[in-house]
Amino acid sequence: MEVETAIALISIAISVVSLVVSGTLALRQTRTTMDGYALPVVLQVFSRFRTQEFFDAQQFIFDELPRRPVEPYTDLPLEVRSHLRMVGGLYDDLGKLVAHGIVKEELIIGSNGSQARRIWEAIEPFVRAERDKRNSNLWIYLEDLAYRTTRKPPAAIHEKLNLHPYAGPARTSLPAPPESPAAPRPRTEQQPD
Repeated sequence: MEVETAIALISIAISVVSLVVSGTLALRQTRTTMDGYALPVVLQVFSRFRTQEFFDAQQFIFDELPRRPVEPYTDLPLEVRSHLRMVGGLYDDLGKLVAHGIVKEELIIGSNGSQARRIWEAIEPFVRAERDKRNSNLWIYLEDLAYRTTRKPPAAIHEKLNLHPYAGPARTSLPAPPESPAAPRPRTEQQPD
C-alpha cells in the first residue's frame, strides 16, 4: 500500500510541475505574440517623430507656447491647437500603449521619456484649463507617461540596459603584429661532416 501511495504522490507532483511549466510557457508565448502585434504600431508611431512637421510642432511648443497666455486648449487659435494636437496626441498615444501594457514602459521611457515630460510640462497649463472648462480627461495618458518618467527616469533604464557611449576610434596606434620567426635559409653549400 505504501508503494502505491508513493507512486500516486510522485504522479501528482509530476502533474503539478508539468502544469506550472505549461502555464509559464503559455504566458511567455502570449507575451511574445502581443509584442509581435505591437511592433508595427510602435514602429509607425516612432516614424512620426522623424517627420519635419512633427519637429516643427514640437519646437513651437518649446519656443512659442510659453509666450502665450494660458487658456483652455479649445479656445486656442487653430494653428496652435494643431501643433498641440500633433505632439500632445502622439505622446498621449505612447502613454496609452504603455498604460494598457501593449508596450513595455522601458522602451517608451528609455527612448522618449525626457521629451514626454518636457512636452507635458509645456502644455500642462493649457490642458488643465481645458479640463476645468469641460471636465475632460484630455491627454491623461500623456500625463501618466510624464509621471512614469519621474518614477523610472530614462537614465535608469539606460543604465539597466548597460548602454554605453561611443568614444570613437582608439587614439593610440595598434601594436605591431609579432614578427614571425625567420624562415630557414636554403642551404647553398655543402657543409663538411
